[in-house]
Amino acid sequence: MTLPPPPTNSRPTQPRLADPGPANPVLRWVVELGPAYLVSLVILPWVIAYGVAWPWQPSTIDLQVYVYAVGDMLAGQDIYATTTPGWNLYFIYPPIAAVLMVPLAFGSYLFWQLVWTFLLVWAQQSVLKRCGVRRGWVLGLVGVAVVVAVEPIRTTLGYGQVNTLLMALVVADLLPDQPSGRSPAQRAGGTKRRIPQGTLIGLAAAIKLTPALFVVFAFLLGKRKLAWTGILSFVAFTALGAVFQWSQTWEFWFGLSGGNTRTASPLYAGNQSLLGVVYRLVGESTSITLLGLAVGGLVALLGTVVASQWWRAGEKVFAVALVGLCTCLASPLSWTHHYVWILPLGVAVVLGRRLPRWVRALGGAWVVWVCVCLPLAVLPYGGGRERDFDAIQQLVANLGPLLGMALVVGLGWQMLVAHRRRMVAAVH
Repeated sequence: MTLPPPPTNSRPTQPRLADPGPANPVLRWVVELGPAYLVSLVILPWVIAYGVAWPWQPSTIDLQVYVYAVGDMLAGQDIYATTTPGWNLYFIYPPIAAVLMVPLAFGSYLFWQLVWTFLLVWAQQSVLKRCGVRRGWVLGLVGVAVVVAVEPIRTTLGYGQVNTLLMALVVADLLPDQPSGRSPAQRAGGTKRRIPQGTLIGLAAAIKLTPALFVVFAFLLGKRKLAWTGILSFVAFTALGAVFQWSQTWEFWFGLSGGNTRTASPLYAGNQSLLGVVYRLVGESTSITLLGLAVGGLVALLGTVVASQWWRAGEKVFAVALVGLCTCLASPLSWTHHYVWILPLGVAVVLGRRLPRWVRALGGAWVVWVCVCLPLAVLPYGGGRERDFDAIQQLVANLGPLLGMALVVGLGWQMLVAHRRRMVAAVH
């Protein structure tokens, strides 16, 4: 027996878990954020050393730095003299970061561990949905897999770092949100932009300099309004930090940003920048430092040019991910947990239909390598032990950045060949 079709004006009586929509925002948040958040809370004590499962005390040592720095700032002390007990870690961000983190001074540390973890999970899920992951249960389950399997995301959660939040700011500025309305009109309309495009990129760059590469990306795309808005936003937020922390702003721009970060050496195996590769393979000196920075800068510039071409070809997620990963390759210090940009690259190689097979294979290999994080899993590191690495250990320590450079150079070569073919075709 064939049932008659429902009337055209009928509406489902139950919310669709694949896309609960604004009619049921609570269910939508529970489905899309709840699973990843709960799993994060469960595994957090085991992510970083010395965490305790019960009573629940994860070792969120970077969040601890932020809390101590804010407390010292409000007490009139120098945020760059702040150190944390036990780990002896310093605050190394621009002053505007401390100013924006002032709420951390109010409420218990446990409260902020819970809130900060939620914000990081929200940022992760925001990136996933803007990259095209289907909303509802699919987004929720993918989020769980990411928390468990993607090392940069997992350790950013473990440390209580800011990496995923900064990535979410940039992605929100460049990629539209997936509308959650039920009707075709709601879906076609998308989400209205509440602040000028480029503002969030400028904010991210003011907190951590590397997202400034996206301003160059915007100029290459011909999006001058976006680029100039990003520059003005960066200047405004930096100036705001200077209003409250003038001497520290001066200290940052003429000290910390010049390389005096009071962190590990670029030689450290966990440093997955191209400068780190050069240090480990060639040696340590001023000239070698300049060589490594030049190599990283050239690769980043080439990658940004290539990314602009793929943006125009419609592979916007891939383009944004490539620029983000180029910031990691070019930065003097890129710890493994800085590679959160591997997340949109993973989505792009799975969902990108226009990407060549070799790009998806090489990009996918890079994603897997970063997720596994063998340099810190199997190698001895710290205390200069990297100087004694044999050939196999050097391969493990450096393969990630070399895969990234190979992808960028390969894409650049492909772009050049395509350009030459067009020139030849135009002549004939």
